[in-house]
Amino acid sequence: VLLVLPVLSIGDVEKTKNKNVKLAIAVQADNGNLLTRYLDRAEIYPPVILGRLTIFPITLKSVNRLENVLTMSEALEKKLLVVEELPSAQVPKARFTNKSENKMIFLMAGAVIVGGKQNRTLTTDALLGPNSSTVLNVYCVQRGRWTGKKGFEKILIAPQNIRARAMQKAGQGEIWREVARTSRKFKASDPTGDLVVVLSKQEKAKHFTVLRKRIVPKLPQKCVGIVVAKDNKIIGADLFNSPELFTRMKDKVLNAYLGQYTQEELGITAKGGIVVQRPTQKDVRNYLQACYKASFEQGNLRGVGRIYHIRGARYGETLGFENRYMIHTTLMQKIVKKLKSIQNQQVIPVRPDQQIRRRLQRHRGEPR
Repeated sequence: VLLVLPVLSIGDVEKTKNKNVKLAIAVQADNGNLLTRYLDRAEIYPPVILGRLTIFPITLKSVNRLENVLTMSEALEKKLLVVEELPSAQVPKARFTNKSENKMIFLMAGAVIVGGKQNRTLTTDALLGPNSSTVLNVYCVQRGRWTGKKGFEKILIAPQNIRARAMQKAGQGEIWREVARTSRKFKASDPTGDLVVVLSKQEKAKHFTVLRKRIVPKLPQKCVGIVVAKDNKIIGADLFNSPELFTRMKDKVLNAYLGQYTQEELGITAKGGIVVQRPTQKDVRNYLQACYKASFEQGNLRGVGRIYHIRGARYGETLGFENRYMIHTTLMQKIVKKLKSIQNQQVIPVRPDQQIRRRLQRHRGEPR
């Protein structure tokens, strides 16, 4: 029996007993923001199943396409992107230079730049304009090395557990701890604490290649992104400007989600298959509809692109261009908790109060 599931629009209306009640997303009076205008055109396809993972492809009814954009890997291969240490090298910063005369370069948060004095990972998306140079924040993912060349020569992608912490500015210590946990999990320890050793082991074992082959052929031709769930919990989403941009980024996006789990954790090695409760297309629609209720806060420019922070009902970041184009949105689980303000909290002095001081004096036999 062939079960055919429908494509579900984000704003589909469902019939209820009360005809006035609708489940469509209400477009804001100001015509929404970059992300909600994008979601107005989005549709959710039936899922692709891989062990405990459920992957929902997203397509668009119409595409507001941004042309002349290269990915990091494409630009590096064509020698149009130069990634290097600053003249006075600093752990949390690196310089990204676009040498193209007429192409922009899309940089994705979580990209691992290999080389320099130590391997790093990007904390933010960015869009480099033609003939431009931008200094961006990075985290170290190789704790025990501070030697080497000025330039970086290869681009990989961090597993989602590290990528999310980098985007949420978890701090260098937390990044190192998560790299160490990932290294232990995949039994790929290295004297320098290098995440690239883990990624290289996964590639050598064809961890990514084998799993991607079970996903990619099942994605719709005009897919622009995915929403990913493990068991019954949605763990994140990556949405791109166009089918063409997603096609060029899909291997790295899938590697990020797959790279945080062993095959045992995914349930792929289980004999006889596994039975898990999974989200439905309607659950995914509710997940994405929460973006309309979330705050969409304008952040800083990253090259010629601007970052927008998604907070509240949903958590993530959007990279936009000219307030017209949604380049890339990452939705994720909030991992890093905001530190509590010390305002209105009781402050306890170090100096003992008078009663305690008297007890100490009597104990020591001192005069009052």
